[in-house]
Amino acid sequence: MKWHDRVYGEVVIADAGILDLIDCPTFRRLRGIRQAGPSALAFPFKNVTRFEHSLGVYFLLTSLGAELRERVAGLLHDISHTAFSHAVDFLITSEEQDHHERLKPLMLDRPDIAGALARLGFIPSQFYDDSIYPLLEQPLPWLCADRLDYFLRDGIACGVVKPGDADRILAHLAVAEARIVMTDAKVAREASALFDEMNRDWWASATEAFIYNEFAGAIREAMARGILREADLLSEDDLVLAKLDAAGNPRIDHTLAAIRHFRPESLEGYAPRIIPKSRWLDPSVLVEGRMRPLSSIDATP
Repeated sequence: MKWHDRVYGEVVIADAGILDLIDCPTFRRLRGIRQAGPSALAFPFKNVTRFEHSLGVYFLLTSLGAELRERVAGLLHDISHTAFSHAVDFLITSEEQDHHERLKPLMLDRPDIAGALARLGFIPSQFYDDSIYPLLEQPLPWLCADRLDYFLRDGIACGVVKPGDADRILAHLAVAEARIVMTDAKVAREASALFDEMNRDWWASATEAFIYNEFAGAIREAMARGILREADLLSEDDLVLAKLDAAGNPRIDHTLAAIRHFRPESLEGYAPRIIPKSRWLDPSVLVEGRMRPLSSIDATP
């Protein structure tokens, strides 16, 4: 399998077992789930899919020397995302906004995924909990493969991160004490500043709060009217959207139009029901062989 990746350039996966897993219908479903959720309706350039991101995490873990089991965990870490990604978190609230994590056993236990894992020598329950894989998953504000890939991938799509920025950040990554660290404080500051820009202007912006809350309202209305069922949320974005569009429900139609043709004046006086999760970085930096938080390193030359 060869492709040109927007973050890593020319990429090849040759492992037959991994290709078998990627070809599973349950995994291929991620092609139809946009990472930006309903925000992609307003901003079509936000065209990153969960499929693309999952392959990227796998490749990043491979380049960092992760063992096969952790690379497989990276490939599967988003397998349970519902249609429109985090939109469901604005229906079923939690502090971490990670409802999809609760669905992971359901998706990993599907026969196609379980069979592909068995052929690799694994069982689904080994991948229920991403937190046991230290290169894949770390709490904020540390680096991990998932966080790095979605940051660089979303950043490039939104024009915040330039390809040269991504190359420079990737060139200054290393692994120390089973964690991803950076090898240059200046590049680490650059990465943190770009990450802050993505958080401020996109992920946790007032615009995203409006779009996600309004879209959640449309989903709530559709569920109440029997237009959508819970099972529909385990399908793909376009299938859910087609049902919403076909319903002829004035409230839903008005909401979708407000998202598709988003105008900044919609934010005037708007009070979101749920605030999007805020993110930040304070990566560890290798300084004379020791890991130090970037925030503890003097910024002066």
